[in-house]
Amino acid sequence: MKKFIYIFFLALTFSACEDVIDVDLDQGESQLVIDAFVTNDSTVQTIRLTKSADYFLNAPTPAATNAQVSIVGPNSLIYNFVSDQTGNYLYDPNTTGALDSIGYPYKLEVLYDGRTYTSISILNPVPTIDSISQSFEEEELGSEEGYYTQFWARDFPGREDFYWIKAFKNGKPIDTVDNSNLILSQDAAFSGNAADGFAFILPIRAAITNEEEPFEVGDESSVELLSLNAEVFEFLEQLTIQANNGGLFSTPPANIRSNIKDASGNSQDEVLGVFSMSAISRASETITAE
Repeated sequence: MKKFIYIFFLALTFSACEDVIDVDLDQGESQLVIDAFVTNDSTVQTIRLTKSADYFLNAPTPAATNAQVSIVGPNSLIYNFVSDQTGNYLYDPNTTGALDSIGYPYKLEVLYDGRTYTSISILNPVPTIDSISQSFEEEELGSEEGYYTQFWARDFPGREDFYWIKAFKNGKPIDTVDNSNLILSQDAAFSGNAADGFAFILPIRAAITNEEEPFEVGDESSVELLSLNAEVFEFLEQLTIQANNGGLFSTPPANIRSNIKDASGNSQDEVLGVFSMSAISRASETITAE
């Protein structure tokens, strides 16, 4: 009983010391945000345009409508992205064809609010995913009992390549131990050219399983492997760093440098986001009992 009374008065003491602090932040200038990840796939491609918003805005970021969005390809062929009036600009490859010229530097053009924004992204090749293997593992410290999968693919030899690996469980993106971590790879490893031409190393090839929720019999493990340009790879790395920037030794957040420029030559700070052309490779495997 005495212990209960002590805890009760201790709680009152701390609650009495609380002060409500209203943080009055300056309202910064709203900036155009361009999310332009485009692949050589035959499915509908989407480029999303929004406007940056105040930090404490408790609502979705405002959509940037009434823009003209296009990508210029080989022989000056123009792929027009049509607005759906929600901030999404869509292109159906069944109209003009897929954007699939490997090695070609595609050009993004966005006309919005009287300004033109441009960017160049080369469509680099992507290795074929040979297979996905599966194995049953007992529960261990930090991982649950279940089926774990790995994808098998080999990096192109003799060149520097960058990749983004996306993993799915029954068609939905897996929830990794840390949702802020993207699965990125330089050649077949994390950095450097030591793995040039190799099969993707551990733990990269095994990162397609969530250790907290591994697969069960009947589940489908699927993976997408996307090629990247070096500057897009760096953008995603910085994005991961910013997303995990917390704790006692965190640094002030900052906008990540975009590869999209104002065509008039103004500062790149006029626009946020990134333009990426990616070739894509897919594979899937249904989990079966051993």
